[in-house]
Amino acid sequence: MAYDNVPRLNSFSLGDFHNAEKCFFDFLVKHHLQKRYEIEDGNKNLTIGSVLDLVMKIIHRSKAYDQPLDYILTAIFSAAEREIRTSVEKKGPQSFYGATAKFLNEENINIAKEVFKNYYLKRGGKINKSIVGEKFWDLLLEGEEVLKLWGGPDSLEIGTDGVPEVVDYKYFEDVEKGKNYLDMDTMPKLYILLCASELQKLGYEKARFRVRSWSDPLDESLYEEFDLETVANLKDFFKYKIQQIMSIKEINFCEKEYCKSCKSDQREIWIKELRTQFNFS
Repeated sequence: MAYDNVPRLNSFSLGDFHNAEKCFFDFLVKHHLQKRYEIEDGNKNLTIGSVLDLVMKIIHRSKAYDQPLDYILTAIFSAAEREIRTSVEKKGPQSFYGATAKFLNEENINIAKEVFKNYYLKRGGKINKSIVGEKFWDLLLEGEEVLKLWGGPDSLEIGTDGVPEVVDYKYFEDVEKGKNYLDMDTMPKLYILLCASELQKLGYEKARFRVRSWSDPLDESLYEEFDLETVANLKDFFKYKIQQIMSIKEINFCEKEYCKSCKSDQREIWIKELRTQFNFS
């Protein structure tokens, strides 16, 4: 079966799992009604993180590993800003960067540059090389009903010990608070599972999922190692997780002040759509 033929209701990303745990109504609005881009309005820190992540992608893409810091802070940062603005111009609110582009100003770009400079200098200019180029990752979970996982990490890099690392870069203004909220259960399993087949084709038997903190460059503690021969067993873990979510037919609300879905003036309209289109009570 072609991946594109899997119904969107049966397709899950890491964000979908997180949303379902935090607020089921928010999950339904974003996943079932596809209102994500109408709800998410971005913020300063997300924009800084997006710029930093894209800078690293461009370094990998252009193999600019031996370029001096000044080159990265000028040419590559300029390329990242240009790519974000072009994406928003072409795709509008549906752009991946649509929610954060409004915060893409000189002040926040300069903050991102200082964060990168600190990262680069503390690591002695060491940037691990990419072993797989950028791509959209997805995976079928076949059974009575075909499900799909999609998404992925920021990069696949070769670790200093030769073990491939599935890396997700994170920017936290408050480093300790950010680390405490990290999902080091579902996130490593999902990203490793998505990348496992490709890594095995390249001849690797083991892989490591790693979170790298832009604001704490020398922290090597956020990782989990996997045997790629047994990673396929995680498919059952995600099948069960999705089936549990999809079995819920009652709309539940978190009612948190910060929840864009619960506090939206479109709330009653969305409830009506969910009840009419998807038979929720």
